[in-house]
Amino acid sequence: MMEVKTVDVLIIGAGPAGLALANWFRNSSINVLLVDKKPVPTRRGKAEGLKSTTNEIFDSYGIGPQIAAESWRLEEIAIWGQKKDGESGIEREQLIQDKVEELGKVRETMLQQSRVEYHMQQNLLSHRNITIQYNTEPVEVKIAEPLLHEDGVYPVEVRLIKTQVQSEASSNILENSTPHQTANDAAEEIEERIRARYIVGCDGAHSWLRKQLQVQLEGDLTASVFGVVDLIPKSNFPDLRRVCYLRAATGTILLVPRSNKEVRLYVPVESGSSLSDPKDLTFDRIIDAARKIMSPYTLEVGSVSWWSAYRVGQRVGSHFSRHNERAFLVGDAVHTHSPKAGQGMNTSIQDAYNLGWKLRLVLQPHHKLDPNASRRLLATYESERRPVAQDLISFDRGYLKLFAAPSSQFDTEFLQAMKFTTGLSIRYPPSCAVQLPKGMRTAEQLGPSLLKADLVPGKRLPDFQAVYQADGITTWIHRRLQATGCFRVIVFAGDLAAHQHLSTNVQKLGEYLADPETGLGHLTAGGEAAPAEVLMVHSADREKVELLELPEIFRPWSDSDGYDYWRVLADAESVHEGHGRVYERLEIDPEKGRMLVVRPDGYIGAVLDVEDFEGIGKYFDELGMLSK
Repeated sequence: MMEVKTVDVLIIGAGPAGLALANWFRNSSINVLLVDKKPVPTRRGKAEGLKSTTNEIFDSYGIGPQIAAESWRLEEIAIWGQKKDGESGIEREQLIQDKVEELGKVRETMLQQSRVEYHMQQNLLSHRNITIQYNTEPVEVKIAEPLLHEDGVYPVEVRLIKTQVQSEASSNILENSTPHQTANDAAEEIEERIRARYIVGCDGAHSWLRKQLQVQLEGDLTASVFGVVDLIPKSNFPDLRRVCYLRAATGTILLVPRSNKEVRLYVPVESGSSLSDPKDLTFDRIIDAARKIMSPYTLEVGSVSWWSAYRVGQRVGSHFSRHNERAFLVGDAVHTHSPKAGQGMNTSIQDAYNLGWKLRLVLQPHHKLDPNASRRLLATYESERRPVAQDLISFDRGYLKLFAAPSSQFDTEFLQAMKFTTGLSIRYPPSCAVQLPKGMRTAEQLGPSLLKADLVPGKRLPDFQAVYQADGITTWIHRRLQATGCFRVIVFAGDLAAHQHLSTNVQKLGEYLADPETGLGHLTAGGEAAPAEVLMVHSADREKVELLELPEIFRPWSDSDGYDYWRVLADAESVHEGHGRVYERLEIDPEKGRMLVVRPDGYIGAVLDVEDFEGIGKYFDELGMLSK
């Protein structure tokens, strides 16, 4: 009888979404298997743009510097349109900074998907609890419905077929060195059976798991066929090193500069009700279409590294999770849209980031949630991410209208579009993981989600620059918030050196957060393994604040390592990088302060007064984390 292996999480698809999800389980005892029918990791082409939120995710995984070192920064956007007065050809209409002021940093960069995947793969190599298998295809899934409500069981069973190539034994797939199968390679099909607690489909637009779960994609195919080309151009077009939108009667080209003199062109080739099969589209047709739009400028091809053609669907899955939150769909497996706004890989990675911390919290052996609390938490994946996908499709449908017929308010409308694609409008609804402010009963009382970096429950914590109290070294907060699975209680203590009431509040809060009987001490104790970490950001003169005079929760002691000096930060001038102006940017009154609960994914779970002990206790109680 065939041996059945067990894993905690089975991930179908080892692309950006699958790898981003797997990275959540580093430094844990949770067993994860990723399978992909591809023979090797992605080598070239596909997605490329990285928004600031995605780069913050890479920072939290510890691979931000490596990815930033290879990425190409985008700083300017040129808008081109047809010449006025009936003349033929195009002309530059506007030059815009690719910048959103509230971010305080670069909004987007470019790095090809293969390199993004490579760095996420490398980040998994030393973790024996995570395995990646290529040349492995799922062929059958069975879900034991009677077991879905039980804890500690493996209700998902999947049959896999792995094609074992003889030459694989001497190759390393994670070094991008796997040889492809040749006529001399002996191939053998090996069948495996896997039982899992949870299964996640990260297997793209043609998702096998989506079909098995009978999830429907709702929406339509676009009435256009596009070509995408990565090439080194030989051209007299003056803006090849800027992001460009080139509008003409036949469509709008998106041109994005890449490293090594390359550019990426998204070219509309056909539109209307009668369209060619993208598989029949030739490279020459794509280039000819590009030349027509770029006229009177010339375009010759120096070299081509990759090209493809596609017809995009603007569709969203009817469900993001099934079978009592035991099966999930992520990224392109559950929503598809055009690449013009650069959201595909970003949204997929952000989907995975949302789901990953929830699975980790449910599966971790310490401070376990009860089954009902686990299901409530996992159900928030769909309630949080499906509206994001729906909003993205709505945005996608209207985005190009901005360029087809620009209005007199173009600058304002385009800035709003840049803010939207950066994720500033995303606000997750109230749930066990998002608590409304004191006195509010409905999300409507919060008003509409503004396109700004603000402190609101359900929105992402805006990144900010501060300095460590202990040594004056600068950090950005999302680099500090590593993806370990823990919550953060961030206390904006205000100017506690100038206001005695703030110092008193911080003292009382510190005692409550450290008390295991009447406070949250059982969540904050345990060093790096603690479910919650407490940080402080004050606005006082650093010279008037003594770190070792603060409550111990803000500088905990370890018998092996001494004090933790990196939990207290100051909103102060740095030696080399200037002043972060945290309180000003986040609109925090330095005479009152503020307290946040920040979820493991960097989104705000609760916004509280510094003295609101009841409110912070309620948040963790709703999650099911206060059972001792």
